[in-house]
Amino acid sequence: MMCFLNLQYVFVLLGGMILLSPGNRIPSEGYRTIIRYEDGFIAAGTGGRIDRISVSGKLLKSEEFPGVSFNCMLSDDDMIAAAGDNGTILIAHEDGIFRKVDSGTAKNINSITLFNKNIIAGCDHGEIISCDARGFFGKTHLKVKGNIVSVSAGQNDCFGVTDEGEIIHSSDGISWDILDFNEFYSGFYEPCHFTRVLVTEDRIALAGIRNDGSPVLMFSSGGKVWTERKLNYTDEKGMPGFLPDTPFDMFYDHPEEQFFIVFGKGKLMKLTPCQHCNDLAVITEEDLTGISGNENTLMIVGGNFFIKALNIR
Repeated sequence: MMCFLNLQYVFVLLGGMILLSPGNRIPSEGYRTIIRYEDGFIAAGTGGRIDRISVSGKLLKSEEFPGVSFNCMLSDDDMIAAAGDNGTILIAHEDGIFRKVDSGTAKNINSITLFNKNIIAGCDHGEIISCDARGFFGKTHLKVKGNIVSVSAGQNDCFGVTDEGEIIHSSDGISWDILDFNEFYSGFYEPCHFTRVLVTEDRIALAGIRNDGSPVLMFSSGGKVWTERKLNYTDEKGMPGFLPDTPFDMFYDHPEEQFFIVFGKGKLMKLTPCQHCNDLAVITEEDLTGISGNENTLMIVGGNFFIKALNIR
């Protein structure tokens, strides 16, 4: 099947995801993903909605494609793609008109990334689909227990996670290693259901929830050994606080070497290199499901099509 992508020019890919494990709270309506595009941002979600948003957080244009919910997007200067339920992929080129392409799968597409000039997509029931430089989709089924809810890639490696606590890894986009995190770290870490993976220049970050519903964040320099970063914080009264909410998305601010994580119930956490300096802010009562950013601005989206722009400089 053809994907009609000009892969030579793709340089930004950000994935979204949905988690189907018990304890997760996906908003029934609203945004599920946001990406940076040109001078602003594009968000997508339920009801087939794709919205263009200014850098100040103003809604500029809204389109609807009934019958689908979008979970993830990708963009470059000349192309935008949105993917979601039942294998749906829509692509817009310079004319700005979204057209449906055949992805070759009927599974829900939860996340997409670019690796070795190929599009890699993580889907339900352990399915990976990829689009090569010729524009053809291929399909691989991995022997995992969960749904592949997030994928992310760097220059040399591609990682993915499932909602049953598995980590998948590939160095070529074809062959995949599978690590059952919960089995490997049994007795050392509590079992996890992952929601998000993010590969940065110097580390890999995994976010998820434990069986008791508490959030978890793991870091690794190469994907072999994982170390937990505690998500505790001090509230405005100087008392220690602990989150009971699901982390849905992450953004890495490279200049300041800090991570931003959005959670259910409107919470945003900033994690600096200081291990004991986590900052928590409550942005809204809506669940926050997507985050992106540029040099100066964080753009956050969530349930009921919530939008919030925040300065980070």
